[in-house]
Amino acid sequence: MGDEQLAKAGLFVDDFNRLRLIDPDVAELLQSAQDKSSEFNDQLKNFQTTTGGLIDSIEEFANVVETEKIRAMMVRNTQERDLAEDDPVLLQMTIRELTVEKERLRVELEAVRKIEKEQDECIQMMTEH
Repeated sequence: MGDEQLAKAGLFVDDFNRLRLIDPDVAELLQSAQDKSSEFNDQLKNFQTTTGGLIDSIEEFANVVETEKIRAMMVRNTQERDLAEDDPVLLQMTIRELTVEKERLRVELEAVRKIEKEQDECIQMMTEH
């Protein structure tokens, strides 16, 4: 009976018979939510660290791949140029191939930049909430 009267007055008694302003069940739920929120925040920080390292590794690998592609293209172009010096038609074909390759790389760069922007926005949204 006393607990009901205290509850009407906005006061509660916890398991240790201490007077509280918040219902012990609500306080327990709030503490649980706070603990889970803290745990989620820690997991998010861990995720950011992991993805940051992964992104750095992928970017480094992409740079190595791009360097090797350019080197291979230079070797191929040198060989083709040596052959094409005597044949203007072959030289024109090589120019067209290189122009197409340049355009393909430009489109690929735009696509990668778009993906990077989307991922940055996603990470930004995740860190804001």
